[in-house]
Amino acid sequence: MKKISIIIPVYNAENYVGRCLDSIKRQTYKDFEIILIDDQSTDNTLSFLNNYRKNNPELDISISSTSKNSGPSVSRNLGIEKASGKYIFFIDADDDLATDSALKEFISKTENNPDIVIGETCFYVNGSLAESNYHKLQNKKEVYIGSEILDGFFDTEWASTVWNKLYSLDFINKNNLRFPDGLLHEDELWVFQFSALATKVNFVNIKTYNYYFSNQGSITANVGLKNLRDYKAILREQLKFSKEEHLFAKNQRTEGFLRNFAKKILLAKLATMDYNTFRTFYLELKNDFATYFPKKDEFALPPFLAFHLYKMKFDESFVLYGKLPKYVNRLIKL
Repeated sequence: MKKISIIIPVYNAENYVGRCLDSIKRQTYKDFEIILIDDQSTDNTLSFLNNYRKNNPELDISISSTSKNSGPSVSRNLGIEKASGKYIFFIDADDDLATDSALKEFISKTENNPDIVIGETCFYVNGSLAESNYHKLQNKKEVYIGSEILDGFFDTEWASTVWNKLYSLDFINKNNLRFPDGLLHEDELWVFQFSALATKVNFVNIKTYNYYFSNQGSITANVGLKNLRDYKAILREQLKFSKEEHLFAKNQRTEGFLRNFAKKILLAKLATMDYNTFRTFYLELKNDFATYFPKKDEFALPPFLAFHLYKMKFDESFVLYGKLPKYVNRLIKL
């Protein structure tokens, strides 16, 4: 048997964490521990967790608390430190396992000692099953090795989510993989890093996880400055990591991935905001790319000119939106 450490960050989850725990309790594969990390909940979550453990003595459940409310990254890192299993599985407290055999399906894919096993996700919106190409596995074969893994990431063949993936604890610790404290969208960095570092990834093309969609934090919805600042911080870590791990030389698609995120996501959204905000981000991105990116002239335009060019490209409310696309694209290098 191969023990799985199931790590669940919990914050104000008294109304739904029971559903999550019950789905784990029903698993036909029994060699697991449940590591609950309460992030200083202000409701009755902690009391519920203690009662659940008391009423289910057959389950190996540990309950810990963060020293202060710090977000899921700190909780997950604490869970990693407490894990004693051969594998780690992250699940969010408002989600659950899709079938009673989900863990068994994951373990069945570990005979060739992969670093990671990735499962298929059921996507729910307002309680109803929905289609999501982003969460749909699109792997071309059951096992990826070496450079195939990073290429699969660049092709978005799996979602940039922490959960619904079984990780070798040895792989996590060998590469010192941890989540950045205090940042939203930490999944983006984590999945990028493991896709670059893993040597073997297996896939379970069976529904294993139920994800209940919340629009909170979506960069495509009502994005605030906190989201954008954290995304920029994540991007900086990706740039730094890419340089340290020589990814620009190992995979030529690395440059395009990082450049496109900076320009088509961050600056595209910032172009709909005020000039001073755009300028601050633009100059910070310029500095980060000059430090870590192989090509040093990505953000060479004066910020004022760049602001209006990006508005022409991305701001539908701008009077010159969509004008002279050939020249705009050439100037902002898209």
